[in-house]
Amino acid sequence: MEKAKKLAYLEWTLWILALIPLVATLILYPSLPEKIPMHWNARGEIDGWGGRNSAFLLPLIILGLSLLLKFIPKIDPHKKNYASFEGPYALIRLGFVVFMGVIQAAILRSAFDAQAVKVDFLISLSMGALFALLGYAMPKFRHNYFVGIRTPWTLANETVWKKTHQLGGRIWLAGGLVMIVSAALLKDTLLVGILMGMILVMVLVPVIYSYIVFRQEDSKTQQ
Repeated sequence: MEKAKKLAYLEWTLWILALIPLVATLILYPSLPEKIPMHWNARGEIDGWGGRNSAFLLPLIILGLSLLLKFIPKIDPHKKNYASFEGPYALIRLGFVVFMGVIQAAILRSAFDAQAVKVDFLISLSMGALFALLGYAMPKFRHNYFVGIRTPWTLANETVWKKTHQLGGRIWLAGGLVMIVSAALLKDTLLVGILMGMILVMVLVPVIYSYIVFRQEDSKTQQ
């Protein structure tokens, strides 16, 4: 019962936070300038603009993604496995909503004062926190077709899935923390370079590891 209450609280929190960007944009829309910033370069300088209707793009994406992630488990052939990681799954859904909400807040604030927000710092910090959250939750993921490190080898073997997500979780958690520290200490091109390097490591290492573990498990069955 306690678990059900926590999940219900997470779900309500998620949908409230998912709606806030849209509500805030609707309230601020009449006072938005005709052009608003939509993209920043590696130095945190605005290099892309859009009409003020563009302000609704991200809030709608937030709601759409929230709905998609809510209903994905219902169509997964392994849908029963989601029951064993409902909490972590709700947590990462919430993490995505918060991450995109932070970006929307930066867009709206920058629309009125382009220099008011250090967007490179804010996005790097938020991205690091999101990756750290994913790393924390990842070892709890059970075999499924939509959430987690989905390679041909993890999908083919549940042991490979488990071992890959245990290692991947540690790497993503560490990588997220490195991003957070880098956001506080570095800037401009160097910061972007660190972020891209960490993402590359977080993607490639678990993929390669899943293949190695699969070969090991496959050789055991052939003995």
